Amino acid sequence: CLAQNPKEKRSVLVIFWILAFLVGNTLYVLYTFSSQQLYNSLIFLKPNLDSLDFFDLLWIVGIADFMLKYITIALKCLIVALPKIILAVKSKGKFYLVIEELSQLFRSLVPIQLWYKYIMGDDPSNSYFLGGILIILYSLCKSFDICGRLGGVRKALKLFCTPQNYGARATSQQCAEAGEICAICQAEFREPLVLMCQHVFCEECLCLWFDRERTCPLCRSVAVETLRCWKDGTTSAHFQVY
Repeated sequence: CLAQNPKEKRSVLVIFWILAFLVGNTLYVLYTFSSQQLYNSLIFLKPNLDSLDFFDLLWIVGIADFMLKYITIALKCLIVALPKIILAVKSKGKFYLVIEELSQLFRSLVPIQLWYKYIMGDDPSNSYFLGGILIILYSLCKSFDICGRLGGVRKALKLFCTPQNYGARATSQQCAEAGEICAICQAEFREPLVLMCQHVFCEECLCLWFDRERTCPLCRSVAVETLRCWKDGTTSAHFQVY
């Protein structure tokens, strides 16, 4: 994460540059295709199109998905930019996880009304039987997808409300045996914790490390039972087609 770089001032400038880039790209797309009112799809409304063929459908779904990704990344950038006084660095991974899971759930909901309108067509009476079958098949597939997304959100919220505890507080003797230097940040210990393997690290460093890994940084013994994706601030590259 950018805000964890020692050159914090430079990192904040990079964050604001990324935010400006995302906002600029989004506004440019919306302005270029303002007549089509593509933003309507983000609030579950049909864009301003005379007809909705298959390629128009893929175009609108793709643009909406990319805009939602941009919004997700922008929210994560704001979390990164928050100072430690407001939000501790070790807690930011939880926010990244919740934001990403909610984003993926919302991204899976946005295309539903567009696909329903495309399947049924402008005149549903002409293809009522075939359209009804396709709607049922689509609804079944979509329901499984949404149930999985809801499960991910539930797990993320549960983890968000659960205090993080990766080890016991290290004693001064244990810190002295470790050389008084954290192997991750290469600085003096700050609120040191000792793992089951008896290796000592800063609490903040451990929290950041376990947002990405599940093993001890030194001996690689398993220290965390499960690895939660998205806690490192990454955003899914998956394209939401349907």
